[in-house]
Amino acid sequence: MLEPNKIEIIIGNRIRNYRKRLGYSQDMLAEKADLYPAYIGQIERGEKRASLHSILKIANALEMPLEILFENIILNESHVDTISSQCYELIDGLSAKEQKAMLKLIKDIIKYKEL
Repeated sequence: MLEPNKIEIIIGNRIRNYRKRLGYSQDMLAEKADLYPAYIGQIERGEKRASLHSILKIANALEMPLEILFENIILNESHVDTISSQCYELIDGLSAKEQKAMLKLIKDIIKYKEL
């Protein structure tokens, strides 16, 4: 089973990534979510165990479906550090434009490998 703190770190990183993609500061997100900026920072660093209500407020402020924050969280500890989960977390931190470029690059590498 994945340790609770690891889930908090994953969720916090995702919140930070989406916030930065929108160009929001922690203060801006806190204002939109009606939360304290220090609390946003603690959540992003995985230091605070946010309530589901707070996470919903943050997701709404970021105009993102709540399920995006929880997708691909692997609950089996032995699979946490798989290559695919590491790749997902790296790519998730990129902008949409950078993600598209990475996808094209990966597809090109696979095509080249098949030659």
